[in-house]
Amino acid sequence: MNVQLTKIAALLLALCIGFAAVPARSHAIGEAGTMYLTPEVGVYGTGQKSVNSIITFGASGGYFVTEGLSIGLEALAYSFDVRKIDRKGPVTNFLYTVASSDGYSSNPWAFGANALIRYYPVRTDKAAMFIGTGIGGLFSADRIPYWENGGRGNYANPTLPVDVGFAVNLTQNVAFELTGRYQRIGFDNHGLDAWGGHGGIRITF
Repeated sequence: MNVQLTKIAALLLALCIGFAAVPARSHAIGEAGTMYLTPEVGVYGTGQKSVNSIITFGASGGYFVTEGLSIGLEALAYSFDVRKIDRKGPVTNFLYTVASSDGYSSNPWAFGANALIRYYPVRTDKAAMFIGTGIGGLFSADRIPYWENGGRGNYANPTLPVDVGFAVNLTQNVAFELTGRYQRIGFDNHGLDAWGGHGGIRITF
């Protein structure tokens, strides 16, 4: 897992350097008609006992349809630190019986995407503050969570993020972005409440 994290971090760093080298004129954050791309890394805790923490890697991008209002898309890889909560005895599945550890993985990976909308109530040439939300989905080869509220989780879960964040310009077209996020993963009683956030380097063009 450490090797995978190192490779992903190196790829994100290379993307940041590459995009930062692209010449661009100076943009005020939230200027209508501009676009942005943000490689990002996030860390989350959960409100449920079945998952200790979540690490995310990926990127988001958006387009300002008008001053201070953007629509965009976010693609993420998720690494879950799952806690095994044993079921009491074997579980019968139609014609056969399986052990209680069936399908368990301590660090399952998942991939997902969110459609995002963000509003920037405070914005200047140097910095901006935004709020946002969206809707998306998360897909995994393992059930997430392994066991919650008397049942197994799902291979596919809808996601609902709620964001509060800010961006500070570092150069003409590069900014540091930090976002606090609540994200609901799964809308049934096996779902998760994730609390945390992500940071990244925003490139505007």
